Amino acid sequence: MAAHRHSRRCFGCSETTGLSLGIALAWTPGGTEGRVRFGPEHTGPPGLVHGGLLATFADEVMGSVEHGGTGLRVTAEMTLRYRRPAPLDTDLVCRARIGDVIGRRFTVVAEIAADDAPDTVLAEADATYVLMDDEEDGRR
Repeated sequence: MAAHRHSRRCFGCSETTGLSLGIALAWTPGGTEGRVRFGPEHTGPPGLVHGGLLATFADEVMGSVEHGGTGLRVTAEMTLRYRRPAPLDTDLVCRARIGDVIGRRFTVVAEIAADDAPDTVLAEADATYVLMDDEEDGRR
């Protein structure tokens, strides 16, 4: 399955920059799955992942759901609900699936859980993305 057009210097998933969070993405029949492990440098409250990084993780995975071919997409709106604290040094999994599609706009829903406790949701997210057309995407 072909991924959408993406920056090689992406903060979330780039393999070419040392600044990336190192999110590993995989396309599944139902959507997209992302995996990451946050270490001590990602601390929010002591021993826990900074909430903003969980939001970045969810946004990266949700924005990668296959829709609209390889076109560039941007986040129009995103909501994240924190359900439980996410401990550092834990393999996390985010699973995202597409929701409604209206023209160039589409919604995505996702859940983040620890890999070893997939039924315990740490965070839930939903977002709306917009596919850019060639005129709007001046980077071509």
